[in-house]
Amino acid sequence: MEFEYRYTDNCIFKEVCPRKRRLGCDEHCTIQPEFYYLLNTSNIPKEYMKSVRLYPDSIDEKVFYVLKDILEDVEVFVEEGRTLYLWSKYVGNAKTSFACKILKSYLASICIGNKFRDRGFFEYIPSFILLAKEFKNKERELHIDALLHRDLVILDDIGSIKNTEYDITVLLDIINTRYSNGLATIYTSNVSPNELFKNNLRITDRICSDIVLELKGKGRRVSTNIYKRKGII
Repeated sequence: MEFEYRYTDNCIFKEVCPRKRRLGCDEHCTIQPEFYYLLNTSNIPKEYMKSVRLYPDSIDEKVFYVLKDILEDVEVFVEEGRTLYLWSKYVGNAKTSFACKILKSYLASICIGNKFRDRGFFEYIPSFILLAKEFKNKERELHIDALLHRDLVILDDIGSIKNTEYDITVLLDIINTRYSNGLATIYTSNVSPNELFKNNLRITDRICSDIVLELKGKGRRVSTNIYKRKGII
């Protein structure tokens, strides 16, 4: 997905930009282009691109405070190669949304002077496992390279795949490489750490080696029996 930007009114950094205070906005500024480059090369799904406020159920307030701490300290979180396993037995309660929020916050924090280097990546694991089996697909190599080397990676829905030997081998290579090289990783899942890859403790040990958080609030996606425009053209 490509984003258009202008160097004045549409800049998301205009309220906190030191360059604007010092020099004003002009067409030579690279801050916004660098951020959107990082965003467009991160593979974040379209529905998670836009910033939205996330409100916890009362039962999840403490967890949201921990996630907020990570969000505000995201550069150090990445520099220290931290790992977050965010799980819930319920779907639709903002696991992926908050993971993407952390990734976007990181991209925004390091975009100044980044010089258009690729830094973060989002991967939906069920789709990736299918892609990984297409050995002559160039996209496969691009995804694997990103998962092995980028500073911060989200492995979304990690617990949903079948425990086949091939699937385990592919994931173990990626997870072990990131773990060994001190690269920060966020995992989301609908299964508890105890249920995660029961037959392969090496994967579970690395995935759940640091911060493990459970969201207990139920999903918030609701259906309707009427049609109204969303206001998006």
